[in-house]
Amino acid sequence: MLQEIAEQPAALRKTIAEEGAKVARLGKFLRARGIDLIVLVARGSSDNAALFGRYLLEIKTGIPVSLSAPSVHTLYRARLDLSRALVVGVSQSGEGEDINLVLENARAGGAYTVGITNEIDSAMTGVVEETLLTHGGRERSVAATKTFTGQMLHFYMLASALAESEADRIDYAPIPDWAERALELQGAVAEMVERYVFMENCVVVGRGLLYANAYEMALKLMETCYVVAERFSSADFLHGPLAMVERHFPVFLFAQPGVTREATRALVSRLRELRADTLAITDDERVASSCTRALVMPAGLGELLAPIPYIIPAQLFAALLASAKGLDPDAPRSLSKVTRTL
Repeated sequence: MLQEIAEQPAALRKTIAEEGAKVARLGKFLRARGIDLIVLVARGSSDNAALFGRYLLEIKTGIPVSLSAPSVHTLYRARLDLSRALVVGVSQSGEGEDINLVLENARAGGAYTVGITNEIDSAMTGVVEETLLTHGGRERSVAATKTFTGQMLHFYMLASALAESEADRIDYAPIPDWAERALELQGAVAEMVERYVFMENCVVVGRGLLYANAYEMALKLMETCYVVAERFSSADFLHGPLAMVERHFPVFLFAQPGVTREATRALVSRLRELRADTLAITDDERVASSCTRALVMPAGLGELLAPIPYIIPAQLFAALLASAKGLDPDAPRSLSKVTRTL
């Protein structure tokens, strides 16, 4: 897992180089087609990448985005009119039977279908009309890391290609360099995880473009460290779940720059009053000094490009905490790399 985390900058650069022109052509084709709905379908970490994609696509394209409920197709056999929709399947392996069945039904319902996968010869590539590859090479750890950020990168590329105005285009080229800088926090993470070896429950909080990061960090803690990890937006957290917080309760926060900053500062202040154990991934000195601990990100990274670099310390935290607990993050109990559900 640690090796594959470290491979992410190179994988991201290769994905941009190999897929950039294809995504640009796809965007031009889809704009001419006139889509007015985007549906994303995924499971697991890929679903967390899709949650990020929903935020980014809506912000940058103005097109409504829905996260598909696969059971509507696989169990309830619904038939949807998707004649003006783009349906994007997201799967590391491309072998998720439920994801591929949704894509088949969507295509039959008139949608244009795209698959985002790491496997060029997977079943998904035979179902969709266009395939976007994450060029991560083989991912051996059960816990997805480089394929997750590769999927996120494709949403940057797709959102930029679908944007109608130049102002909404995204310069995503610097993301691999920021990811490389985020890897420099590994030493700081290693020093920190020993404090959490006996942690059994925690909350992970993020908002806006980093809401999906909260879901992904929580999933990584659950699947590699066997910690019960709840995840919330900072807004939802105040609407009830805050009541579970007592002295020394662990709360992990993504505190990125941008429009969510003041709300995050207010939450940190409230958590400090409750004497929670807080760990922030942030570039905000005020948040860092108000939390119990902080992993300080490099300054100058704006909110738009923050999600991929900000997830890397969280990946490192899960991998190193699992190791500190005497667990193998590459082969979590009861799990396999490809999960087949219908």
